[in-house]
This record gives sequence, structure tokens and C-alpha cells, in this order.
Amino acid sequence: MVNPRLISDILSLTSSEDTVEIGCGIGTLTIFLINRVRSLACVEYDERMIRVVASIVRNPRFIPVRGDALATGVGRPQVVSNLPYHVTSDMLIMIARDNSVSKAVLTLQKEVGDRLVAKPGSESYGRLSVIVQLLFNLRVAGVYHPGSFIPRPKVASSLLLLERRRTYDRVVEKVEHVTRALFSQRRRNARRVAESRLSLSAEVLNRIIPSDKRVFELEPEVFLALAEELAST
Repeated sequence: MVNPRLISDILSLTSSEDTVEIGCGIGTLTIFLINRVRSLACVEYDERMIRVVASIVRNPRFIPVRGDALATGVGRPQVVSNLPYHVTSDMLIMIARDNSVSKAVLTLQKEVGDRLVAKPGSESYGRLSVIVQLLFNLRVAGVYHPGSFIPRPKVASSLLLLERRRTYDRVVEKVEHVTRALFSQRRRNARRVAESRLSLSAEVLNRIIPSDKRVFELEPEVFLALAEELAST
């Protein structure tokens, strides 16, 4: 991350809470972030980068951790990350499931950012949109040119603010199941797909799912209602 404006925009969204930075690289964000938060743990997979950032950020409130964030988890109220492209979806689900996270400030591929804030009926709308929108209030805080990073990616990036509005519980766990089942046939009639994929009565499905809607046209609240029915059985 080498764009000063992007770094400044990220810092403006963070609060002073205990924070985890996922993937600190050589510390171009870390050296500023440590001065804004109560404590900062950095989870970095590359051992070379850990050595570099540990030599640059010399502060007793800084904790460098060599590891895989998908395995270590977050465990702190705030997470900041320029999410690795190849594991972005997995990272988002991991953050969503971790109720200790109340705020996430994330830089990710613009395409993924568009998916997260997509509205029902749009091409970008999918199961990740539903899960994240049910759990968080989202805001796109900016879009940044590939030149904001070294190495330079091939696509633009978005900066997103996620603030938790609901805890991950047994019902949301069922939302994961419902979205996985229904979005496998996203363009088919939603009620017919649900009849074949979910263990719910026709009476319940008729009450919750509009008869004329296809799967990708359903509001997040419809998936939640289906999950609540499954969780109560």
C-alpha cells in the first residue's frame, strides 16, 4: 500500500480500540495505525515481512504474529486489512463469524466490494451479499487505482467500512445453509428451489417467499426468515 490518500482514508475510519491488522506487509500502514489504536497485533503469513515490520515498528503495543489469519482468527474489536485477493471471501466469512469484531476497515477488489453492497436483482448480488448485509452496516468509503499498491494489481480496489449490527448465531449459521442451497440455482423461481432444497413445509414457504421472485431477487430478510424457520425445527 503506497497511496498516502488511501492510508489517510483508512486511518480516518479507525477507532482507538484494540486492533488486528491482517497482512501488514512491510508496514506502510502499520507505522501510522499503531499511533491511533490501543494495541495492534499484526497477523502476517510471510515470515520475511514479519521481520521487516518488526524492525520498523518498535512499540510495546505492537505484536507481530507469524501465521495464517484464517487459522488464528481475529479476537479483537477492530480489524484492518488489505485483504489478499485469493482468500477474500474466506476472510470475510471468518470476520462475519467472529462476534468479537465490531468494526472492519477493509481494502479489497472493487468487484468484491460491489458484491458486498449489491442490491437484490442485480448481477453482483449473491450469498456473500446476503450474509454480510445481515450482519453489518456497510459503506463504500472510496475506490482506488491499481497504482495505489506495489506490486500493482490489475484491478481497482474499494475501501469498505463494516460495522456490526447483529451477532453471528445459530440463525445466521442457518442463513449460510439457506444461501448455499438456493444460490446454486440463482435464476430459478425461488419458491420452487426452496421446495426441493429446504426441509420446510409448502405452507411456510408460501408465507415467506413471494411466488414470482427468483432466488437472486430475494431480500436478505427473506433468507433470514427461512433460516429462523429452520432453526426453530
